[in-house]
Amino acid sequence: MQLYLPLCPYHPVKLRVKSWAFAIALASLALGFALGFLAAGLQPSYSFEPQVSTIKPASESATYAPLATSARTPGQAVSSGAEPTYSLPEGRKVVVEGYVRLRVGEGEVKTVADQLSAIAERLGGYIGEMSVWESGGYVILKVPYDRYSEALEEVKKLGEAVEVRTVASDVTEQYVDLSARLNASKALERRLLEILAQAKNVDEMLKVEEYLARVRADIERYEAQLKNLERRVQFSTIYVQIEAPQKEVKPLVQFPTFDIVPALARALGLLYSVIYALVTVVIGFSPLAALGAAGYLVYRKLRANTQQKQQSG
Repeated sequence: MQLYLPLCPYHPVKLRVKSWAFAIALASLALGFALGFLAAGLQPSYSFEPQVSTIKPASESATYAPLATSARTPGQAVSSGAEPTYSLPEGRKVVVEGYVRLRVGEGEVKTVADQLSAIAERLGGYIGEMSVWESGGYVILKVPYDRYSEALEEVKKLGEAVEVRTVASDVTEQYVDLSARLNASKALERRLLEILAQAKNVDEMLKVEEYLARVRADIERYEAQLKNLERRVQFSTIYVQIEAPQKEVKPLVQFPTFDIVPALARALGLLYSVIYALVTVVIGFSPLAALGAAGYLVYRKLRANTQQKQQSG
């Protein structure tokens, strides 16, 4: 290939340039434009950081209002602040039970258990059961029914109350049924004693005493059930579950950890950036490529004409 440079109007200078050198020059020009666009910040920034959403458990988001039983007698309706009012009709027997899940600090389980015991004793109650270990435990408090709300509030102050529940069970029908059975059995006992006093022989006495023994066993059973039911009504129950974080045991040799997820995220980000840059270069320099192709075709045409003239001359 020859290029004529009109450095002098009378003596043009002839330069011989090879075709591959001309193609390299065009490619270098295109690469320079591409690097210029990339340096100007045309490539997008991709973020592959994992999005972690925190879902609040329903046990933490729900609010449980304790039974308002402070300083009341059965049948009175008592309201405490914004808490709902629980109405106990007069003469009803109601068993109140509560549940509290406490979250305390590390090493505080034994201290909280002792404080729960002190609360029960101060309010006139007692501890029904207690079990404590290093990372948790549970305590069952028995408090007078009219001090239930006060006890529940003091229990919640000993840690983070994760869950609080209150259940009130009406046992009036069960109480009335047991009372009726007891009265009927006592009336039968009195009648059997009268029959026993009128017995005429040993055989009649033995039969009456055998039946009387069964009736007296029923009376003792009904009396025990009634006492247990009255005790449950008079003393409310609060089940307290204590939770504490376990102590972290450090290993003797700590090996380095490798997480492949961030590496894959960065690799994907780099791949997308390269694809974006290639698409930008191809689309952005397509006009220049068309002009270059047209120029190359013109150059081939001129070269062919020049060679023909030289051969004819």
